[in-house]
Amino acid sequence: MKKLIILFVFVVIFCGFNSSFAQLSETTMKDIIETVQDKAKSLENIEDMEIVNITIDLLVGTRGEKFIYRYLDNNFDYKILSIGDRRISKLNIDVRKKVGEKWIVVDKLTGENAQMDIYPDSRAFYEFTISIAEFKEDYTAGHFAIFIYHKDPLKK
Repeated sequence: MKKLIILFVFVVIFCGFNSSFAQLSETTMKDIIETVQDKAKSLENIEDMEIVNITIDLLVGTRGEKFIYRYLDNNFDYKILSIGDRRISKLNIDVRKKVGEKWIVVDKLTGENAQMDIYPDSRAFYEFTISIAEFKEDYTAGHFAIFIYHKDPLKK
């Protein structure tokens, strides 16, 4: 009986540590997913925006970069919004447009929840580069989300 009680206590303690470890996971995407879901609802349902791209990814170190490529149409004025998770203080957004064989700089921005406007003068291919400007505390990795959106033409 004594062995059964010790085994039971061991199982309870092990399961308790295991579940609390899962809740404190350093690499969970849960918080960024919830933030993206809330922001998407707000943009679409309250601000009457049409989201044309959402990207969620992990950045490691201050030299890590993620690239997003897409055509932007000159019939719309676009907004770009970057959001970092609980480990990221500031993100960099660099936007370039392909003209012939060259990439020209359209805009650069650094900040917490950095947001910029892009007004395409013609339909063109764009490159969006996202990188870490600053982590919170001693973190060296974090998830980010970027939204590319414009006014929804059907909700005028």
